[in-house]
Amino acid sequence: MSAATAERQRLGALDGFGPHAEERVARTITVVTAAAALLLGGTAVGGMLDAASYLQPWYTPFAAGAIFGGLGFVAVVTFLVPMPGIRIAHGIYAIVFVVVQLAWLPALDHSTPGNLNPWVLEMTALGSVPATIAWRAWIAWAYLLLNAAVVGVVRYISLDGTDLVVPLQYALLTVTLAGLFTALASVSLRNAAIVDAATAELRETAARSAAATARAQEQARLDALVHDEVMSTLFYASRDDGSLLASVRSQAADALAQLEALRLGRPESSGEVDAATFVSRIRSVVLDASLAFAFSQHGSRTESIPGAVAEAFAEATAEAARNSLTHAPEARHRAVNVVLTDSGVEVIVQDDGRGFDPRDVAPHRLGIPVSIQGRLAALPGGRAAVSSRPGSGTVVALGWSES
Repeated sequence: MSAATAERQRLGALDGFGPHAEERVARTITVVTAAAALLLGGTAVGGMLDAASYLQPWYTPFAAGAIFGGLGFVAVVTFLVPMPGIRIAHGIYAIVFVVVQLAWLPALDHSTPGNLNPWVLEMTALGSVPATIAWRAWIAWAYLLLNAAVVGVVRYISLDGTDLVVPLQYALLTVTLAGLFTALASVSLRNAAIVDAATAELRETAARSAAATARAQEQARLDALVHDEVMSTLFYASRDDGSLLASVRSQAADALAQLEALRLGRPESSGEVDAATFVSRIRSVVLDASLAFAFSQHGSRTESIPGAVAEAFAEATAEAARNSLTHAPEARHRAVNVVLTDSGVEVIVQDDGRGFDPRDVAPHRLGIPVSIQGRLAALPGGRAAVSSRPGSGTVVALGWSES
């Protein structure tokens, strides 16, 4: 197995890691919290019914729906959106939770008996855990302290301001119990973020190694080609054969042309390249553009590929990759796939970014119509198609078929 193949397999394995560890941990925490809410809701039914006679009729269904139904809704949303959306959903729920607790006060008809605990105050962990997912650790802890203060105030007013010890006990108990769950959630998310960072660093290292390997292979191929041409020219020139002068001149001219191409860092476009060289060239321009692209190859081809075709594909692929990075910076997945067949080649560049309507591209913009579609259209058998729509990513398909 070649070094390039090994690096490509490592990159492919890393590309299959999705979703990120932080997302998986956040979803797991949400599901566990939602399950705990169902259990708490079942045990709190009696307290809800007992407290209902002291509250406005609207409060109990409002509070139960917001706390238990809201957390169930967040659990569903968590599996439909990436991490930024997950944080937003949990942040909204954490704010709603505090509102529900504070709403106890205007909903209270008269003070509750000393032995009747406001059931909503026993659910504080259901608000503090989502706050840990939504915000930074210090904000989540500040939220917990605020929640504990709300618990103390609500309990104090519910007792008609006749006892201060019990509200303080409630507040301290809230910090202790809810703080335990907050700490567990915070540590889990932090460790998941560390795993994500390590995975990203590993992928970047592997991508850089693959890029270096691809460049080394391309340079070695050009060095060998030019070496053979120069050595052959010198060999024939050393022979005293007048009939060889014309061929020597021609071969020398070819050698000089290839030396010039090597000096400029551009492969020869007038000759032909084999399939492995074509793939290596595409991989090189992709990794030069960005390490964020996942690169893959499918199929095989025995016939060589015209140098002009290889050069056009390399330039169009580089342009498509640059467009993806420029116009879809928010994309979470970018990929380039090379497909080889005996009848032609195809390169597909795609991302899951914001997308666009190709009809809205201004006529004076040259990236797509000239640098991509124009380059391929100029080739006999060449073609290029750009497929995109707002919110659905972009796919650029480059193809060439032998006539």
